[in-house]
Amino acid sequence: MISQSTIERILEAAPIEAVIGEYVTLKRRGANYMACCPFHNEKTPSFSVSPSKGIFKCFGCGKAGNVVRFIMEHEQLTYVEALKFLGNKFNIPVEDKEETPIEAESRLRRDSLMIVNGYARDFYANYLWEEPAGRDAGLSYLRERGFTEHVIRHFELGFAPAAKDAFTRSALAAGYKQDLLTATGLTIHYPERENNPETLMDRFQDRVMFPIHSLSGRVIGFGGRTLRNDKQASKYLNSPESEVYTKSRSLYGLYFAKQEISKAQKCYLVEGYTDVITLFQAGVRNVVSSSGTSLTADQIRLIKRFTQQVVVLYDGDDAGIKASIRGIDMLLEEGLQVKVVRFPQGEDPDSYARSHNSRETLDFLNKNETDFIHFKIALMADEIRDPLKKSALIREVVESIAIIPDAITRTVYIEESSRHLDIEEMILTREVAKIRKKRAEWTNRHSSRTPPPQLPPGEEGMQEAQLRPGTAELSRCEQDILYYLIKFGQTKLEDMTVSEFIQNALAEDDLVFQDPLFLAIFRQYETIEGDDASRKKFFFNHEDPAISQHVLDLISDPHHINLKVLRESLSLEEPLLKENVTKALLVYKLKVVSLSCADLARDLRQAQQLGEEDKIQTILKELTVMMDVRNSFARELNRLK
Repeated sequence: MISQSTIERILEAAPIEAVIGEYVTLKRRGANYMACCPFHNEKTPSFSVSPSKGIFKCFGCGKAGNVVRFIMEHEQLTYVEALKFLGNKFNIPVEDKEETPIEAESRLRRDSLMIVNGYARDFYANYLWEEPAGRDAGLSYLRERGFTEHVIRHFELGFAPAAKDAFTRSALAAGYKQDLLTATGLTIHYPERENNPETLMDRFQDRVMFPIHSLSGRVIGFGGRTLRNDKQASKYLNSPESEVYTKSRSLYGLYFAKQEISKAQKCYLVEGYTDVITLFQAGVRNVVSSSGTSLTADQIRLIKRFTQQVVVLYDGDDAGIKASIRGIDMLLEEGLQVKVVRFPQGEDPDSYARSHNSRETLDFLNKNETDFIHFKIALMADEIRDPLKKSALIREVVESIAIIPDAITRTVYIEESSRHLDIEEMILTREVAKIRKKRAEWTNRHSSRTPPPQLPPGEEGMQEAQLRPGTAELSRCEQDILYYLIKFGQTKLEDMTVSEFIQNALAEDDLVFQDPLFLAIFRQYETIEGDDASRKKFFFNHEDPAISQHVLDLISDPHHINLKVLRESLSLEEPLLKENVTKALLVYKLKVVSLSCADLARDLRQAQQLGEEDKIQTILKELTVMMDVRNSFARELNRLK
């Protein structure tokens, strides 16, 4: 049996739309995706995928289920095999074994803790609505904040009594075990002052209660806001981390917002509980909160399951904004599109939504969205006049751009920054490349297990080939071809482009680059679109710093072919472009054939030493053919000189 924790990890790591999207072409329709069903023939799409619910459903054949069920049906696998398939795909170790008594006990304990939290939610909600003290204190406060009864009940808000052990006594009387109450953090031990035995106490006393829900809607923890004027008491108190609640992996309001986030393809990110509720009441339903803590990578990945676009809502306090700006960089690093809305001085999302109607709030958010580049520049506008401070600002912007994984997005932001900061685009591009290279080097140094570079299927022997004598010259030939490909690839040579000319020339002799880096660049060039300038920008801002740095060096440095076969530099003038590209390809082919001849000559010597007559004859035939090919290339090259 596969453990429940492993199953949960797989389901969290495997977005259903991403997995199914590898089998069918999904097209967005509102909050869901549609496609022609892969399980029966149809012309009109009836196959629906819901990212927010994590399920698929075909309204034609009736097949439905989660991502595991899809893999089971499509790949004809058992449940366990499907889990292993997904685990392997998303690098999650899956161990199929019988559930041990300890594992069974752990699973049952987690369920028990959830049940205790559910009881606490009901207890606090009932106290808020049914008890005079709850109505006078908690309900009055919530109504003063402008919350309607519908919203209060929707978010399951409650109130913790002022008595120090009211909840604990009620839970014990209802049959809940003491160790479960303390494990959730709802009940704690307080030593009495006069050396009396320890006494069970409620963690939350005289506080408005905000239940925190899991993605499936079960209560995993609480946040409590005090109504006391005691300066020594924390304004907000949260449940401690437990077996069911990890603060860094939870987002307040996500359970209620996930469908709206998926539908709008946008998530508003705020700081506190009341920000979420007030905006929800104002009609902004796609909003979540980091619960007053610094944003974490796990929280960002939760958002990423439903949308690629995040709008961060900041209040007007400059100090608070500058302290929180790290969150923007974390969002960028996870590949999300980030925009920012800054509220007027002295306002925050909660206060603004309470002092304006729904239409005004929505209009303000829509009109004041700005990307993080403009936000940072505006935040430090007064400092741009100072050269040193402007330099620091540019550095900050460049560092933010450098962590963006998508090359195209980096290119767009570099262009924007170049215009608004009045600095050359190439300078920004180089700085971004340097930072990415340093980050990659740091990661490699600090990685305990650095996997070898991945080679395309069927070409695993390339790394060994690089050790052969003469491969350094072969790499220089491949580099020359890359130079012409990237710089002049879309330039016309009579009836075809330089790119098509190079690809055809290599294909006709079934040649593949042997340097893994050059091969990666060559193959990626074939997949992108646009003119030469846009393709160069793509590589300049490539997510792999080795590729971006190599292409930058290749294009920006003066280029001369310096091979013994040519014995002279080749002109780079466009009128001679076809001739030069042809020469570079012939030099490359000649070098490949020469290396093959050298290999065959070595094999021939070994066969002669061992007296293997049949092998000798076979090698001689191959060597004769290869030498004829080599001579043919050499004659054609001499003709072009």
